[in-house]
Amino acid sequence: MNNSGIEKEEIIRREIIQEARKLFQHYGLLKTTMEDIAKSMQKGKSTLYYYYKSKDEIFEAVVNKEIHDVFDEMRTAVEKSKTAEDKLRTYFHTAISLIRDRALLYKIMKGEIGENLKIMVNLRSIMDSGEVSFIKEILQLGVNGKEFIDSIEDDIDIMAYSVVSALRSITVDLVVEDRFPNWDTRIGVLSDVFIRGLKK
Repeated sequence: MNNSGIEKEEIIRREIIQEARKLFQHYGLLKTTMEDIAKSMQKGKSTLYYYYKSKDEIFEAVVNKEIHDVFDEMRTAVEKSKTAEDKLRTYFHTAISLIRDRALLYKIMKGEIGENLKIMVNLRSIMDSGEVSFIKEILQLGVNGKEFIDSIEDDIDIMAYSVVSALRSITVDLVVEDRFPNWDTRIGVLSDVFIRGLKK
């Protein structure tokens, strides 16, 4: 296949993801059909099945795109900070804000979009792997720059995983429970407590 053919296929894939995302956000996974997506694109269902085997596969592609967009935005925000401490603070704040701003991920976390265990496991795996590596880089920067205690270096892998896992759990619990008004604006207190434990 020549380059123009590849580009055309990529454009159609992007269009499928874009239109499906709107429908999933509005109607949810269960109520959205392949026919709905095709109609929204003004194409036949056969076009969808050429690129994706099922609605679940499209949903997974939509979610993967949203996750990667969130991660790219988060990395861009964090890289503007100079010190490891500032990077961690920015990470905590940005990760929370982006989840709130991304309607699809927010609805998934609140359980408003269909329950598909395989997709949820994949979602968690994709989110965790990228963020754990990212946090590990920040922690190593803090150790190298003498911002954080040397002793964390031996356990930097588990520390990075713990940061990501803790933030994810806090976010999910607070989003689902919705117990505290404006909780996302108070995340600075949590980041202060965590960062204090890393410093000399």
